[in-house]
Formats: sequence, structure tokens, C-alpha cells
Amino acid sequence: MRRPAVPYDSSAVPLLAPALDEIVGRRVRDGHAPSSAYALVADGAVVATGGAGGEASPVPDGGTAFRIASCTKSFTATAMLQLRDSGLLDLDEPVDTFLPIAVTGGSAPTVAQLAGMVGGIPFDDPWADRQESMTTADFDAMTARGIRLVSEPGTRYEYSSLGYALLGRVLERVSGRRYIDLVREDVLHPLGLTGIAFDRSVEAPGGIAAGFARVGDQWVEQPWAEPGAFSPLGGLLATPAALGAWVAWLAAAWRPEGTPDGTAGAGAVGTAADSVLAAASRRELQTGRMPTGTAPGTRYGWGLVAEEDPRHGAIVSHSGGYPGFGAHMRWHAGSGIGVVVLENARYSGAIRAATAGLTAVLDSTRATGSAPVLWPETLAARAAVEELLRGRPDSVTRIASDNLELDEPLARRAAHAATIATRIELAPDAPVSAPDAADSESAAHLVWRVRGTRGSARCEVRLTPEASPRLQTLVIQLG
Repeated sequence: MRRPAVPYDSSAVPLLAPALDEIVGRRVRDGHAPSSAYALVADGAVVATGGAGGEASPVPDGGTAFRIASCTKSFTATAMLQLRDSGLLDLDEPVDTFLPIAVTGGSAPTVAQLAGMVGGIPFDDPWADRQESMTTADFDAMTARGIRLVSEPGTRYEYSSLGYALLGRVLERVSGRRYIDLVREDVLHPLGLTGIAFDRSVEAPGGIAAGFARVGDQWVEQPWAEPGAFSPLGGLLATPAALGAWVAWLAAAWRPEGTPDGTAGAGAVGTAADSVLAAASRRELQTGRMPTGTAPGTRYGWGLVAEEDPRHGAIVSHSGGYPGFGAHMRWHAGSGIGVVVLENARYSGAIRAATAGLTAVLDSTRATGSAPVLWPETLAARAAVEELLRGRPDSVTRIASDNLELDEPLARRAAHAATIATRIELAPDAPVSAPDAADSESAAHLVWRVRGTRGSARCEVRLTPEASPRLQTLVIQLG
């Protein structure tokens, strides 16, 4: 069943690039990574890229390749469904049907259970992330010696990268080809994703980022791992632009029948999209099954995580953590708007940057629904804030509640507003933003966007419950 489309102004997404510039720039300034790069996705294509760097690493861009670590799992799961859809693979078959594997502590997990992180294998990332270059012979010998489970397959979620290494080996046995060749020939090449590869032959006009780990107050470069038996769990390299195009292809599966499927624009995948994997099968990848036990409503699908945002609804994502790298891709199922963030620091936590970025974009582009009727004072507060952005702070001073100055001095708020206005190139005589650019939780609350020529500002006000309401909350930020 397709999700209903939610009205989001995707044409405004490119204007929000300054907000992502600020987010990745802060990541570098705060020491989370030597460099951080992003891609913004809308309307089936990558619409903006950017990055930030420091002394330890040059400034990346949309063409700089990073390891994407466990984001690779979505490619492995895609290859799995290709074989299933062609009639070559039964996902309900246990893994020992295909591999010489001894399992203790439970029955052998099925192919689907491995893909859904319910195979009963214990969490293993610190170990598995260091095994990528293991040879196939050594891998087969290890599995023949035995795999020990911590739970009966299918009964509980536990993230296992070994499960995806086993899945990749199953795909090799079924297809008669190396896993790397299978993904390259059946997924990457048909979609034109030349900026994604399993080794340093990747097409990356911006170069390949070196991976680092923080040791004391220094960034120390990490050794490079070559492809091997554990590549199905995290071996891919990708540029932000190429991974953004992958996101666009996956997100297009939720579009209503008859709408474009990401066939035009820079960073878009081509018309072969559905022939690579049908939209219905792509939706299967993104459909949550077993709860992860993290945030409420978060479930693991096949190589992807499905969650429910209380404001925006269905979000699909996956993180990647690797010695020297961190990655996160996430998108909104209803609109196809997405964000990719790639960084070159060990387990950097790129999820925080990507989540903040996508939230800012969705908040700023969400169209008005059945909004409440605003108080006249709320509308007046909106006009006052826009006057503040034009450099006239007295408009806010006149309506401010006493807490506003105590929470943050009005002079500092005015300076911040001036900085934002400069960043987005807001003209001094810019008109008041249109009513359909706003959203509201109540008559005393309003969120809206003011557009400049180089970006937009997200503004939010909330009024007091007094008989003559005054301004108690004022937020102005990029995006």
C-alpha cells in the first residue's frame, strides 16, 4: 500500500542548502570529524551538495568519496530481492541450505531473518568492521567451525553485521557470481551510479577522503581495508551526490502511480529504475518489521530502518560506522525529500547531522494543512519578526514578554537576526512572506519561512496566555 503524499514544497529545498552548510560546518568546528559533506535530495534528484573541512582534511564536495559503511546493507538487500524476484532465491530457506555452516544455540536462520536483523546472531560491529578483507576460503572455514546464536531466529531484533556477510555469501552461491560483481553489474551500472564502488576505482572528481580516528587531541589516519568476504555489510565507497541519487531511487518507490520516478536533473537515476528493482520490492526494503527497541515506532526492514516522526510521518534511514568513517542517509517517504551526510571520522555520529538537516528541511517546506485561526497578536508578532530581520529591532522590543530578555538578551537576538538576514541575502524591503508558507500548532503559535535570494530563514513565535498576549518564544535559524 502506497503512503499518501503529504504537501511539501520541494521546489524550496535547494534554498535550504545554507542550513546544511551550517550544520556540517559546525560538525567540523566542534571536532566531530576532520571533514563533513552532504547531499540534498528532492523531486527524484540531488539538488544541492556541499561540505566543510579543516586542517586535517581538505574541504570535500559532492564528488568526494567516503566509505559509507553499513549504508552498504541496502545494496545487499536490493541484490537479494532481485534474485528473489527472478525466482532464484526463496527468502524463507534457512542459510544452511546454501552454506556449509554449523549453528549452535538455535536453529539456522533464514535468508529473510538475516536481512531483517532477527537471525539470533549477537551484536558484532566492533569485530565485524575489522574483518572486511577476510578471504572467502577463510570465511567458509569460520562458518563451518560454527556460528553461535544468542536467541532463536525470528524472536528478537539484534543488529548483526555477520548476518549480512552470510547473506552476501548466499547471494554468491545462488547467482554463481562474486558478490561484488553482482552488485556492480546488476545494481550500480544499470542505475548509472558511477560514484559508488567497492574500491578506490570509484569515480570521485573530488578525490577519496582518508579516514581518521581521534587520539587525544590529534586526528590519526586509519589503515585502508580492501574488499573481501565482509564487504556485503559495509564495503562500499560513495560520493554524496551518488549516494543521494541512490536515496532518490529508493524514495521514488513511494510516489503515487503515474508520477515521475527520478528521471531528470543532476544526480537523478535513469529510466531503468523500475527494471533494476520494481517499486513494490523497493517498498519492501523500506517496510519496518521487527521493533529495534530504540525510539517508539522504529523498526528494521531489509537493509533499512523505518521510523515514524511525530510531525512528518514515515522516515526511512540507515547509518554507517566504520574505522575512519561515519555516514547516514535518511529520507521522507511522503515527499521524497532526503539528506545524506558523509564524514571521515571513526563512528562520527553522522546521524545527528543528517537528522537535524532533514528536520530543518521538512519543517521549512511543509505546506499548511488545516491550520488554526491565528490570534491577531500572533500575526502581529510575525510582522514584528520580519521587521527585526530587516534591521528594525524595536518592533520586537515593543511586544516582548519579560522572559524573552532574560532567556537571551534582545541585543544578541537582533545581532543573530542580522547575521541570518545577511546569509540568506534578504533585501531590506523584502515583502512579508506569503500565508501559505506558514504552519501552526495553535492560535498562539506560528512557524514560517522567509526567503532571501541565497536561502531562507525559519522563524517561530509563541505568545503568552495573557489577556493581551506578548511574545514569549522567538526562534530564527537558517532553513
